[in-house]
Amino acid sequence: MIKQQFSKEQKWLGGILKKLPMSPNQITLLSILFALIAGGLIIFHQFVYGAIFFLVAGVMDVIDGAVARAKDQTTKFGGFLDGVSDRFVEAIFLFSLMFYDLPTVFINPQVWLAGLIFIGTCMPSFVRAYGEHKHVIDHNTANKLGGIFERSERIITIFLGIVIGFFISWQWFIYIIILSIILSLITVIQRIYIIYKETKTT
Repeated sequence: MIKQQFSKEQKWLGGILKKLPMSPNQITLLSILFALIAGGLIIFHQFVYGAIFFLVAGVMDVIDGAVARAKDQTTKFGGFLDGVSDRFVEAIFLFSLMFYDLPTVFINPQVWLAGLIFIGTCMPSFVRAYGEHKHVIDHNTANKLGGIFERSERIITIFLGIVIGFFISWQWFIYIIILSIILSLITVIQRIYIIYKETKTT
């Protein structure tokens, strides 16, 4: 997982930003506000400004956890709120792109975006959470489910797709969205299989 590989950098960042006059949860909620502003800008065809605000929202996502650890303010609710915020920010971004003039690749581009919201943004987290909720796996196993295309990889891929779409062709962006759906589906299947194997050993 990419996010875990940069744990040292996050710790360094938290040490710098721990004097911010905001709680980690306030920073988390601020990321949703930035995402809503960004979504509105993209809907009204101010794509560059919208992308900048979404980038800021993504930075907030990194900052909140780093600040929480630096201030020793990590809580179960904070982790829960962070996860919910992550999904809101990503879904708002993909939803706002439905109002952008994107090319059709096989089917309507809105269908591909909706597919990524469901299969990429929602399903991997749902499989993890539902497996733990049903007591099929424990909390430690749930946190280690992994997969080839987790949120960090997905966000980076979508961002690269945006860059390619903006400077080269939006058709390539749609191809990257399709690829992201496929890789997200593989991740969901991987997690289901890991949970299945856990049931065979207990």
